[in-house]
Amino acid sequence: MKSRQRCWALLPLLWAGISVAAPFEVLRSQESSEHPRLVLAPREGARTATLVVLFSTGRFDEGGDTGLTRLSQHALLEANLRGDYGKLTRELFGADASLELFTGLRQSGFVLESNSGDFDRLARQLLETLLAPKLIPSRLEATAERTTQDPGLTSSEDFLETRLAIALSDDPRYAAAPPGNPSSAQSISPETVERHLAGAFSPRNATVIAAGTFDAVALRRTLARFKGGIPSPVARLQIQLPVKRQLPAHSDVNVLAFPVKLTTASESAALRVVGPMLRRRMEQRFRTMGVGYAQDASPLLTPWMDALVLTLPASDPSALDLGPYLLQEVAEVREGRVTADEFAAAQGAALTRLRLEDQHPRAVALTLAGSLQTPAWYSAEVEHSLSSLSPEGLARLVEPWLREDRLVHLLFSPRALSPPPRKTFNNAGTRSRRR
Repeated sequence: MKSRQRCWALLPLLWAGISVAAPFEVLRSQESSEHPRLVLAPREGARTATLVVLFSTGRFDEGGDTGLTRLSQHALLEANLRGDYGKLTRELFGADASLELFTGLRQSGFVLESNSGDFDRLARQLLETLLAPKLIPSRLEATAERTTQDPGLTSSEDFLETRLAIALSDDPRYAAAPPGNPSSAQSISPETVERHLAGAFSPRNATVIAAGTFDAVALRRTLARFKGGIPSPVARLQIQLPVKRQLPAHSDVNVLAFPVKLTTASESAALRVVGPMLRRRMEQRFRTMGVGYAQDASPLLTPWMDALVLTLPASDPSALDLGPYLLQEVAEVREGRVTADEFAAAQGAALTRLRLEDQHPRAVALTLAGSLQTPAWYSAEVEHSLSSLSPEGLARLVEPWLREDRLVHLLFSPRALSPPPRKTFNNAGTRSRRR
């Protein structure tokens, strides 16, 4: 009898090590406030698995040392006593796996993707390297030189996020851009890199996300070994709304952003539906008018703000201001003037995208990384809320979001460029240019 009781007591532990889960399941845990956060999305039968090691630091935190974050990421891999980068590279190649770096405004991290058979071994090796670094200063010069050849050093994929942050905050750190010259990474001292690694890249500022088929018990056991560091939380930006700005550009682009705060699955479902709905309306209206192209309406989830963002490039900068027409479409959706077919199409598109995404571990892991500050964005409850959402429910949820007194309107336009110098006459009657 006692033996049978022991067997039943062991069952939860045995099941915890097997990636058996319902679709959309997400498990969140943390050993203590000093340990990394762990987000697991086990998907039974997936042939691959993806690991994201996310740190709450980016260009915002570089303090004028442009390129510091990207260099620090390379140093974690290539100038770190805790890991053998050459061996890791060979093992990645042998397993047909990939390792990528990404560096953003307020987040940076590493993405490991491999077949499920090699994932646990590679994940453990990578975590042991990243979460307990010991910098080798003598290797930093060569690491910095290799970093200058990394295209990710001087480019970014968060242009829209950065432009919104600059428009909404007076904090100059939001304007931090990738270095214009790759060689700037070579001027950063080993002491600066070591200090950055000890702070922003410490275990307590890390979040580890795994999706696919993997050994959850082994992953938890590995993370439990690493803790410590000074916390560097990312605060949500306090915004005074509404905001309207005209910014210099070579062509007209209207950007409308409606900040949102997602706390429930129903709100997440509504945001997933209203995006495709407005995108379709924009396509129908502005392509028919022949004045717009490449329209989009999508959620933008960032560590400092979440928003529904509409972008409308104009095909002719001299045409009528398209902003009022765009606001008309928003007003109709806000007021619930939506046909049954229109609602069904948007709801169906959102459900299809969510269900397809959940079948791909990489997509799930990256979605969880991008919505770290908004856990309500991805869960089993979201699918249920999407399926049961009604046109009346959508109107009730989006009405507070889409009011014009909550609007951020950015107009990128050649009209905002500095005017040419005016011609004047000096006392001698000759023309000169006023500077």
